This record gives sequence, structure tokens and C-alpha cells, in this order.
Amino acid sequence: MDSLDSTTPAIDFRTPPRILIPQLAISRDKWKVEATLREHRLHEEKIRSRDLSHSRKRWKDRALAAEPKVRELQLQLERSQADLVQAHAEIAQLQDDSKKN
Repeated sequence: MDSLDSTTPAIDFRTPPRILIPQLAISRDKWKVEATLREHRLHEEKIRSRDLSHSRKRWKDRALAAEPKVRELQLQLERSQADLVQAHAEIAQLQDDSKKN
């Protein structure tokens, strides 16, 4: 089949060309505007996605870098708490000894 056979000739349209052509031009222009807006939104979303990916990676890197420091500080806190408990026990022992004397 020829490509000319698959197209509809202008004779088959019941609407006169003076009305049909401007309507088709308006429809085409609307389509172009919508396509341009979609393309612009797609571009903005790609940029937003890229920025979010970079932000997430930066936060993840910061969190991973801070983990050893957090562990060290937790160990230091546990040691200090143990020392505090021991100091309280020693104070209580000394108070008991002073009461006995």
C-alpha cells in the first residue's frame, strides 16, 4: 500500500477548510505549548532528583564519618558513668566508716 492511500483526502471532511484549518492550527499550537511545559517540568524534576541524590549522599557520608566518633563518645560516657557509680560507692563507704568511728 502506498502511504498516500492511508491518508484521508480533504474531500472526506464535511467541515469546510476555512474552519478546519484554523481549528487544526489552534490544536497544534495547544499541543506544542503542553509539550513544551511537559519538557520543562521533566527538566526541573531531573534537576530536583539530582540535587536530592547529592544531598542524600552528602548526609550519608556525614553520618558514616560521625559513627566512629559517636561510638567513642558512648564508650567514654559508659566509663564515666561506671566511675561515677564507683565514686558514689566509695563516698557511701567512707560515710559509713566515719559514722562507726
